[in-house]
Amino acid sequence: MLQAVAVEWFKLRRLRLFRASVLLGIALSLFWLGFALWMAQRGAPAVREQFVERLTFPGAYEQTFLLAGGFGETFLAIVTATFVANEYSWGTWRLILPTGLPRWQALGAKLLALLAGTVVFVLTTAFVPLSAAPLLAAFLLDRPALVAPDMEEWLVAVLLLPVRTVGSLVAPVVLALALTVWTRSQSVAVGITIGLVLTEGVLAALLQGLGGWWAKIPRFFYLWNAEAIARTPAFGGAVPPGMPPLGQAVLVVLCWTLVLATLTVWWFEHRDIEVRSSS
Repeated sequence: MLQAVAVEWFKLRRLRLFRASVLLGIALSLFWLGFALWMAQRGAPAVREQFVERLTFPGAYEQTFLLAGGFGETFLAIVTATFVANEYSWGTWRLILPTGLPRWQALGAKLLALLAGTVVFVLTTAFVPLSAAPLLAAFLLDRPALVAPDMEEWLVAVLLLPVRTVGSLVAPVVLALALTVWTRSQSVAVGITIGLVLTEGVLAALLQGLGGWWAKIPRFFYLWNAEAIARTPAFGGAVPPGMPPLGQAVLVVLCWTLVLATLTVWWFEHRDIEVRSSS
């Protein structure tokens, strides 16, 4: 199994789309950094203060991982669908599976490699704003390099926030992988996953606005709850309006992930791996 994971990780690192996604995440972080710095210097007083807080610690730490999570929802879904669909379109499943590797291990190795890629994407995307924050505070924003809240709270946030961000991105990765295995189509998996990323939040707001039992439906949304995991304030404070509490979001995401993973393994075990049409 470990050898299979190592092989899948090597294949993922060689995938141009994955490397391009990592570079694009870094580029978008740089763009956001420039925009936030411009707003911190040129915006209205209230706006300037908001952006200064996002560019200096501890606010920069939370904002950085929010950016990584937001970018990763779409980028990693596309990478996952491409990575899995290639096995069908290139016919490499027919080379891997006859070696004696159980199908569930082959699929599990691919998922573990994708989760490792998720960690790489989050950390590289977050590195630029994090490394720039002390320099901006010292030389451009006239702020202390670190204004920490309660030290125990700060240390907990430093350890848990990256884990929460990666955990929130498990949902689009697992969903894209499941849809690709079920449909054998990269375009279908990408379209549905990104469509849900863009619409679940809007639909949740509409249902909550209707009240009554309609307002209870969004608590079962997969990607909306995953997003709530990343957006729950790291240094205390109220949960953003309309978002579920962290405990509920983790439970829903965990249940959906287990269900999707189980169904995907079952499907992969019981269906042939031939591709009659590529898309």
